[in-house]
Amino acid sequence: MCFYFGLPENIGVIKKRFNREVKNSTTYQPNEKFNGFAHPENLLITNEAPELITTGSWGLLPQWSKDLAFRKNTLNARIETASQLPSFRDYNQNRCLVPASRFYEWRHEGKTKIPYIIVSSEHESDLFCFAGLYSDWNHPATGQLLRTFTILTTEGNDTMKYVHNTKERMPVILHQTDEDRWLQGANLTEFAYPYHCRLTAFTL
Repeated sequence: MCFYFGLPENIGVIKKRFNREVKNSTTYQPNEKFNGFAHPENLLITNEAPELITTGSWGLLPQWSKDLAFRKNTLNARIETASQLPSFRDYNQNRCLVPASRFYEWRHEGKTKIPYIIVSSEHESDLFCFAGLYSDWNHPATGQLLRTFTILTTEGNDTMKYVHNTKERMPVILHQTDEDRWLQGANLTEFAYPYHCRLTAFTL
């Protein structure tokens, strides 16, 4: 799965890589490791406003969610079932890119957990994108509108089967040439394994 990722680059580097303006750029805080269970506000590029880099809170809340607590269940969505499960099926066309430059996973050897940092070894820069889905959730008590998102996962490639040896899963990391296709609504199945990018993993 994918519950921790990093984006420590400054805003100028991000704007150059994606060739987009950043909405509310003064609120952006670089971070070596975002913790999904803290539901941080992360940068997003959505199909609703593909010319901008905006933000959303990690953990997708479907409209029927009664409260914020549900989002702990939706940090990730399996690409194989995202079109079927009630939490995600209404949002399959709400596409987003989630910029990152690394993510973290743990290999289990007996009772020992070995941390790894994983980076893309094929992109033109350190920055890449996870494939994501988003929703706009209205808080039933306050009426506050909150944009939320999930990161899609797929079967792990050889690198991730070794690192993530309990679940053998990995986030869907898009080839740079496919980022626009994702936003434009290409079929989910086109991005499930064996679609993957080359990854390099290092122990921390």
